[in-house]
Amino acid sequence: MTSRCVWVCGLSLLGLAACEDPSRAIAPPPDEDPALREMQDLLPPPAPSAWPDEIQSLRDTIEGFTDVDACLASLRARTPTEVAEGVADLGYDAFFGDVCASMRAVRDGSVEGCDELGVSTARRGCRRRLAIFHGRPTACPEDPVTPGREAVCVAWASRDADLCRAAAAPERARCRAVLGGDAEACGAERGDDRVRCEAEVERYGSALGEDRRESPAAREPSELSLELDGQTLRPGDGARGDLARGARLTVAGCRTRVVLAESIGAAAVGQREPSFALELTIPPRVELPARIPLGVADARLEVTTPRRGSLSSTSGARGYVELTDYERQLGGALRGTIVGELAALDERVEVRGRFATFIRDLDPLDDACRAP
Repeated sequence: MTSRCVWVCGLSLLGLAACEDPSRAIAPPPDEDPALREMQDLLPPPAPSAWPDEIQSLRDTIEGFTDVDACLASLRARTPTEVAEGVADLGYDAFFGDVCASMRAVRDGSVEGCDELGVSTARRGCRRRLAIFHGRPTACPEDPVTPGREAVCVAWASRDADLCRAAAAPERARCRAVLGGDAEACGAERGDDRVRCEAEVERYGSALGEDRRESPAAREPSELSLELDGQTLRPGDGARGDLARGARLTVAGCRTRVVLAESIGAAAVGQREPSFALELTIPPRVELPARIPLGVADARLEVTTPRRGSLSSTSGARGYVELTDYERQLGGALRGTIVGELAALDERVEVRGRFATFIRDLDPLDDACRAP
């Protein structure tokens, strides 16, 4: 039996004993309980972290940068032989040059300078630091998994803890800890994840300054409901809950495109997953409430259910999507209702719905698009 199993099993036994004896006092916190503390000591120590014991703030790093040559000379003088040897083993000969070029790009606010670095991860890291240092969410790198910019970077660059909700669940504590300047908020993780979070609090805290934004719409629960065939469909019963992390706005010419896609239940064996997808194309200037007709172009609705299969507004749809809230800014509200009919063979299916979420990422409109 491993030491980790001993600790976990021990905690389980303590919990069972407490349940069996109603008169048992509530157990003290782990840091005050000698038995639990002894079991925690049995855990193996965290793996060594790449972060040093002394963390220099990003602001001090950038403000102390002069030029690439001086940076390279400083790195050569301070880098341990083992580290230089390890970099050579990786075949990343341009590593130190990229480090110094990244610092120059961040200082100058040059996204182009970040994009000239030799490795994709270095380019993303450079963009992230530039966005944080200059407060430019649009400079944040693209997320390698979720469409749009990195949610944690956008929240940090916006100085807005409410936008941490757009991040994946494991990243939210780290996102808020850095914005709050509170290493204790990093959570209960052990090992390099916590070390990284604590280091980032020290590294980025001063660069974020003192001012903070708030986004009330991002604090409100997201909503999606759809009435079809007299049945109300909602995400939650086996659904992913993507809408809860906000909406991404992209630009095509002077028009804004947003896709709200969500699973609305678990798939039965041999059947497609029930799903909902609404694609809206919004003009640069709208007066609310704004009605956007269901069809092929402006408001495209697709619904998949076990009973009806796939229904789409691209063939014989009637109705509209009514935008009731549309704040085209990070953290802004996006709410509306759906009223219409979709064609299904020789009949029509009535559709009613509503949605509410917030804007987690958006591309800016050209100035010409805002002109009267």
